Amino acid sequence: MSVGRVSGLVLCLMLTAGLAPHASAAPAVTVPAGTKVALKFLREVDSSKIKAGATVRFSVVADVIVGRAVVIRAGAPARGTVTDVVQPGIFGRNAQVHMSFLEVTAVDRRPIRLTPMDITPNSVRQVKDTGGAVGTSAVGLILLGPVGLAAGGLIRGGHVKVGVGSIGISAVTATVRVRA
Repeated sequence: MSVGRVSGLVLCLMLTAGLAPHASAAPAVTVPAGTKVALKFLREVDSSKIKAGATVRFSVVADVIVGRAVVIRAGAPARGTVTDVVQPGIFGRNAQVHMSFLEVTAVDRRPIRLTPMDITPNSVRQVKDTGGAVGTSAVGLILLGPVGLAAGGLIRGGHVKVGVGSIGISAVTATVRVRA
């Protein structure tokens, strides 16, 4: 038998056995920076209790699809680190929890960096009118002078609390390649 026939026979056997060249290597998909990822909180985050350095765990809410390929599966683990907690302040300024170093696991089991997430009343769909204190101060200044302005300063903002199961949105920080 010639070398060409042997090569053809080997290739034929590989195809029949499902071992075609490059069949085991999944195609690489480019995931653009800015691709949104919905994350479900697996831990409560409460600005009155949580401290900088705490780890917050998430799971991905829905498959992230680029083209026709799933690059991040629903239920994939993700995590972030609380890097700053701003307590409520005067004039109705609400608390804020800042999380950085967010990372999610892609289908090829490699980590993908996500954008930081700020937890504020607005970001978790809590309705608290922070403008109320500012408005109270402005009306107080007009009607009551400096004493009215001081009254607005007495209005303190509230803490922010995100329960288990709440949804937050982050995004891929930089374009990455994923074997899908």
